[in-house]
Amino acid sequence: MKNIGQYIENEIKESVQTEENRYLSILRKANGSDLSWMEEYGRTISEEEKETAAFYFLYPKEKICKMAEHIVEAFLHGFISQNRERKGRKRVRLFYQVGQEALAACVADCLLKNGLKPVVIDPMLPERPKKEQLYLDEISEEMISQLYDRAFLKYKEEALDVCGMIGIGQFGKPDTETQSKERKMLERGRRLVEDSYVQPATISFSKVAFPSLQIGDNFHEIFDEVFEMNLEESEKFEKIQQILIDALDRCKSVRIIGKKPNQTSLNVQMQPIRDPQRETNFMNCGGDLNIPYGEVFTTPQLKGTTGVLHIPDIYLQNRKYHNLKLWFEDGQIADYSSEAEGQETKELIREELLSPYETLPAGEFAIGTNTRAFRICKKYHLEDKMPILIYEKMGPHLAIGDPCYRGGEEEAVYNLLDGKEITARTNEKTRNEDSDDKKYVQKHIDITLPYDEIEELYGYGKEGETIKIIKDGKFVLPGTDELNLGMEERRQEA
Repeated sequence: MKNIGQYIENEIKESVQTEENRYLSILRKANGSDLSWMEEYGRTISEEEKETAAFYFLYPKEKICKMAEHIVEAFLHGFISQNRERKGRKRVRLFYQVGQEALAACVADCLLKNGLKPVVIDPMLPERPKKEQLYLDEISEEMISQLYDRAFLKYKEEALDVCGMIGIGQFGKPDTETQSKERKMLERGRRLVEDSYVQPATISFSKVAFPSLQIGDNFHEIFDEVFEMNLEESEKFEKIQQILIDALDRCKSVRIIGKKPNQTSLNVQMQPIRDPQRETNFMNCGGDLNIPYGEVFTTPQLKGTTGVLHIPDIYLQNRKYHNLKLWFEDGQIADYSSEAEGQETKELIREELLSPYETLPAGEFAIGTNTRAFRICKKYHLEDKMPILIYEKMGPHLAIGDPCYRGGEEEAVYNLLDGKEITARTNEKTRNEDSDDKKYVQKHIDITLPYDEIEELYGYGKEGETIKIIKDGKFVLPGTDELNLGMEERRQEA
């Protein structure tokens, strides 16, 4: 108990304190000519991590600086797009992967130039419970939450000064380990407490990811393409996404039909809109909170969301699934199946996606619009390597778990282009339960159906009309042709 209690207190201290932050000190020393500073992480640094660090420092400095500015601008824009006030708070949590120090250091400098205080988080944090041999077998989630509550109370002033986070990720490693049960237990206990100090409805964030050296022989080419995609401005695409939203707001439900052999046949029920002149169901998501752009998303109504979602191959929670099928009945997973190494198995889904629950609700429905990401994925065969941050932009997706507005449902949110309030912030579960531990499952897992596996995606209008949105993998709604540019380029490359 003493060991886990001290670990939790140190973790919270490092997540809020700017004074004597040793990882910020490492970033200030980081350079490409002498990598001895990497020893200060306190563990063995792999050759790949050293090569990654050298690569980032050799990458054109002006491009690294431009990306850092883009990330910080996206973070600040999140307060505008989400209708949130910073209220004088200055601390921003900064996450990065070992090897990305050149970019992380520039991001930290940009935050300082904007009057903010970077709180640099341990890049090895997910590995620490295993390393420190924490023993949780005899400790309940309630006890863990109590320890987190005690730690947050000790650093309450600092925690209340946190206004958001910036995450710089990495993808493409073929043998990424799944998160340990200890780490999952700790994260769930932390989330149950942290929301009362760092409230989701009041903060901004920005997440971005880049390829790792292990992504393949074309690493440099892939890195350059992803880098430029992450820099792309989203304004013109947001205008096209508004056309999608206007059409979707006329729909009572949306139907998704997979292209054979894909067996998807799913009805997603939209929430009723009381005042169409002032209200909307969908958020118009550009490239601020989640880089790159773009998607439109909503919280679907559970009742009426019924059918099967079939994904032949997908990478979720550091696991690859083959022939993943989820059957929904009124918005809840009623059954599921998948294959692993040629064998049908439910255990993998139960342990990696659902646990500790027997079922999960449909928390989000979205349509991704980034066909440039789709082109890159198909060109380099990255289907089992793309992170969900990018993969979710490559087609419609359903998220199982909590809605996107978890913990912030009472705060009004407006789309910037039309000024309408997004009223679909809750579902039947989050509206009707009286406590957070019943409302929320502390999970949100996006499951995307790529464009080339879609036969049709259309809406049923309120007057009985059919509103066609995607046909044979292409956007067909009038005014959305430009979204198909990435797919057209892919056809030419093929």
